[in-house]
Amino acid sequence: MNLDLHTLGVIGIAVGVSISLSFTLLGMVLRGLPALRIWAMAFWVLTLAALAQGLDESSTLMSAILGNGLIALANALMLMGIAVHVRYPLRWFWPIAYIVFYVTVQAALVLLPQSPKVEAVVFGTSSIVWDVWMIWLLVWHAPRDLRRTCWCTALVFAVDAGFYLVRSVMVLFPGMISSAMLNEVLVTGNYIFGILCTFLLSTGFTLMLAQRLTLDLRRLARTDGLTGLLNRTAVFEEGRCLVERCHARLEPCCVMVFDLDNFKAVNDRWGHVAGDAVIRHFVEVVQDVGLPKDALFARYGGEEFVLVLPSVDPRQATMIGEQMRMQVARRPARFAEHDIAVTTSVGLATVTTDTRFEALIIAADAALYRAKDKGRNRIEWNENADALPLDLLADDARVG
Repeated sequence: MNLDLHTLGVIGIAVGVSISLSFTLLGMVLRGLPALRIWAMAFWVLTLAALAQGLDESSTLMSAILGNGLIALANALMLMGIAVHVRYPLRWFWPIAYIVFYVTVQAALVLLPQSPKVEAVVFGTSSIVWDVWMIWLLVWHAPRDLRRTCWCTALVFAVDAGFYLVRSVMVLFPGMISSAMLNEVLVTGNYIFGILCTFLLSTGFTLMLAQRLTLDLRRLARTDGLTGLLNRTAVFEEGRCLVERCHARLEPCCVMVFDLDNFKAVNDRWGHVAGDAVIRHFVEVVQDVGLPKDALFARYGGEEFVLVLPSVDPRQATMIGEQMRMQVARRPARFAEHDIAVTTSVGLATVTTDTRFEALIIAADAALYRAKDKGRNRIEWNENADALPLDLLADDARVG
């Protein structure tokens, strides 16, 4: 081979600096992605390791600890970044313990000199361990919505592990190639594959971050910013699915619409900040009462909320709604060292034959206003959702 190793080393460091700088700048802009900052550190450490090994090719104790320690630290940072990205609770103890073990082994190889074969096999084995560890996280612990990009990145680590496996086999069984050619192949292969793998990993991590951002934006578009509940658009999407599922299973389904009584008076007297506190307090009380399995609780708009109860009949739904209504009345909201009394009116509607979700919402809303007319802080229910005007259904569907 006629490749200039010095040139390859310079190219490798330049690529490392470029990738590290790119990830660092991205981290300054995208502050909500902690994995991005960890991976930026990993690429900087990896670049420093390449620079340290390029400047000091002697097999001294310090160079062994510095160079191999930095490489191990870079792998640990990549591993922890992956754990943060897939939200797996991996403790720092285990990667640090492995770094200490690996550096100790490398220091022993310098103090008790062994053949280059042993050093190459130790390094290759360590690389394979890190690769398998990261593949395990990416394949077995990636959330369903992130699997595609995680599996693509896992493929890069699998190729890296395969490279070091083949490299170790060539070192252990060198009969097929001369020693001089073997050394040249190993050194040159390390440089070329290292540059290629670094680039592919940066691409894989970037794709993972892009998919995470896309999912987070979609989630934000479906979430109410004040309460963290699903918003109006999302509740129509999810509600239709729940009602259709109950139709298919011939199961009951009920919808309740809550409206906070005299909420405008709260805003007028205490201000909109107090109104926000009352809304959050209401959500907390309802959640403390306990939502049935598969229930859908969402903010419908303003001070109105929707609760969809699949597989729950009207009698059970009335009991649940009454319990929530009583708890709301018993627990005033606390704001600026003052107690603000809160009550809610509730409208309830139940599924009949082929009732659409939009019809249930309108029926429950009509029952809600009957509760308001009868004095507030009570439950009313409407069982005849199918009799509502079709133009109301169309209007509500367009809004939802």
